[in-house]
Amino acid sequence: MHYLVPLDFSDNSLKALDFAIALASPKVDRITLVHIVETHYDFASQVEFFTKQQLEEGKKRGKELLAKHKDSKISLSFKLAEGNPALQISQLATKQKIDLIVMGTKGASGITKSLIGTVAVSVIREAPCPVLVVPATATKTNLHQFVLGLEFADHEPPMLDILAKQLKKWKGKLQVIHVQPSEKQEFKQVLLELGIKQYLSKKYPSLKAEFLKLTGEKPAEALSAHMESQPGILVMCHAKQGLLEELFTKSDSIQMAFQTKAPLLILR
Repeated sequence: MHYLVPLDFSDNSLKALDFAIALASPKVDRITLVHIVETHYDFASQVEFFTKQQLEEGKKRGKELLAKHKDSKISLSFKLAEGNPALQISQLATKQKIDLIVMGTKGASGITKSLIGTVAVSVIREAPCPVLVVPATATKTNLHQFVLGLEFADHEPPMLDILAKQLKKWKGKLQVIHVQPSEKQEFKQVLLELGIKQYLSKKYPSLKAEFLKLTGEKPAEALSAHMESQPGILVMCHAKQGLLEELFTKSDSIQMAFQTKAPLLILR
């Protein structure tokens, strides 16, 4: 398995590297670290000098980081790039056939609002592979527990196949959660529970998935509260939307990136 970890050498991005190393299999998986110097076009002569300094500093710190992990049983490599960070990350992920992007985010509860539409959210929307978002508050507690929030949407079944394959590799346990509004009909909910339990046990018998229902008007808040009481990795399925759809609808997985203090695995 090939992991990609974007780095700006902040504590948050280094925490993402720690998560990648914790999840990777020794002597089997590999991790590529990438530091991207953003291109600017104002005051060309000054920018050129500043960019050169940043590239040199990035190269130096990358070498230092590899030296720090030289005894790791995980194969690590470092790349330096220049350009638009989100675009460079997505292109590198495609070119290198990356299986998982692991990236840190700023703020006490995931992606801060100041970052909306920029690097982290853009990567979530455009990456060709799953993305593991690691908030500043995340801890490596119970990394074998995966909590999947389901909407019962048509885009989710193929992503469940991806998750089942990944959990087998990570030796993970799966807890499936559906958040229902308090006024939802109880009989309908019972049928939903029976249906999802039968579906999971028949299609993924080795997972032995646990099903749990939560009640709340706001799924993001209900899931966040659950993750605080039972640490693990939260999993959401993200459907790629067209521009018009994104203008008029909210993505639950991106909404969760604002809300959660737990690591968030976004399937796509």
